Amino acid sequence: MQRKNGATAYRLPLPDFPPGREFDWAEVVLPKGFPDSATARIFLPPGVILKIPHVEEGGALCIDGDPGPSANCSPENRILHLIDHFYERFLNPWLRGDLDGEFAKESLNYWALFVDRMSSARRPIVSVATVDGCPRIACVREATLLSPKQLIVVADLNDSLTRRLGRSISGEGLQFTRAIVADIPIRESLTPQTWPRNYQALLALLQARLDAGDFQRFTTRISRRGRPLYRLALFRNEWFGYAYLMPDWPATRLGKRVKGNVAFERKKMLPLPVRRWDPAWTVGRDQISAVESRQKSHVVIFGIGALGSFVADHLAKAGVGKITLVDPEILESENIGRHFLGAHWVRRNKVEGVAATLNQSYPTTQAEPVSKRAQDWLQYNTFAEADLVLDLTGDRDVRWAIDRARQDCACALLIGWLEPFVAAAHACLLPAGSNWYNSAPDSLERLQATEWPKEVTQQVPGCSSRFQSYTASAAAYAVALVSEQALRLLDGKVNKSCVVSWVRGQQYFDEQWPGLVIRDWAKLGSELDGATSTRTYP
Repeated sequence: MQRKNGATAYRLPLPDFPPGREFDWAEVVLPKGFPDSATARIFLPPGVILKIPHVEEGGALCIDGDPGPSANCSPENRILHLIDHFYERFLNPWLRGDLDGEFAKESLNYWALFVDRMSSARRPIVSVATVDGCPRIACVREATLLSPKQLIVVADLNDSLTRRLGRSISGEGLQFTRAIVADIPIRESLTPQTWPRNYQALLALLQARLDAGDFQRFTTRISRRGRPLYRLALFRNEWFGYAYLMPDWPATRLGKRVKGNVAFERKKMLPLPVRRWDPAWTVGRDQISAVESRQKSHVVIFGIGALGSFVADHLAKAGVGKITLVDPEILESENIGRHFLGAHWVRRNKVEGVAATLNQSYPTTQAEPVSKRAQDWLQYNTFAEADLVLDLTGDRDVRWAIDRARQDCACALLIGWLEPFVAAAHACLLPAGSNWYNSAPDSLERLQATEWPKEVTQQVPGCSSRFQSYTASAAAYAVALVSEQALRLLDGKVNKSCVVSWVRGQQYFDEQWPGLVIRDWAKLGSELDGATSTRTYP
């Protein structure tokens, strides 16, 4: 039997069905291009979507089957393999009732399918975002509609994370509109069998879960100014969420997205996708317990160059709530090969560019740019509110100024640097109360893997610019080392001062600069391409 797009379909024999498990037909479909460039699939009637598990849009059955053109099988064997899987892994288990729990196992996939089937270009809300944990008891609370993205955030208008999320997603020109949410905690997944079938069933469910005052407030539909409200019924727990936009929402201007009005749809309840945007999920998918404390932390980074710019990005990704970036320099064309920023920011302040990028990309982090020298910033600021300071400048005077400031306001300090060609990278970890100098000369150079000749550092005539040769891929090792150790300090996992170093093998040193004498501690990497060492810092 011919199907659309040049495909050929063959009906499969079906057994007698028990009551409630029947469907009309099943087909093996060989698409155009089979067997050379396409795979065969099983299709069921589209009407069984959301009634039988593992049936996708269009009726395609989602099971392992045709191993494909690369399997080195004959076309006949590929089809037989597909048919065998249909009977053994789908049909027989379905008849026995073994698949009855599959909707609950993949409930979000089926909800997404339901949302897609019910959606239209005229829906006034596209999705729902949650920025906090699930409540312990059902309640009615504030929410915010972010336009023009048509996103409802389950938090009030003044929530800082809501506004940062809005800027990240929508950029400038964002509008905030009040909405309300019936926030209902659930223990079990909602499935096609347990979704509210209609508006009356949804209201009955809300009335059963909310107290009388909250239910009346939610169903009033009118704001204090006499205007209709966007009302959302949200069912969720820590893993999944489902939402319905209630009928009789305000008249909605859809702008350029679609022509016409949405009045005829305002009597419908619309299912919506729900996505978690809270830090515990976006940063660590609930697997990193330190995210909550990191959100309350403040990190100051001095030096936003090839090392510091990427470290700042990693700390933002890790959930640090506030990052102050201090660096007076502008981005030059020769920087873009190994800096976090690109050509768009050339001849502009590095800290401005990095802060703008972090604020746009990670709503869980607030980045503050300070285009000043470290010494100038320290004249008018202290570390009283800082939980961790990173010195990534490689400047001895900066280290001295930071160490002096820490005498008055004790905080943890990480001094990070990389050696020429990134033959080694180092992070000196100093918990609060421990000092860098200890009344001794600056010890940075004697902590290195070798003593580098002065010729390694290049001098550009006319601009007093000094630089070392290395690539961004090599520097990535240093970025990873410093970022990981900074988080250890911030999370309170470092009790004693130490130096953590990553060092390349002897062959790498010889390839970069022949004749270097490697210090004893660094010889651990002599037979390896790289090794990590932890030493006590006196």
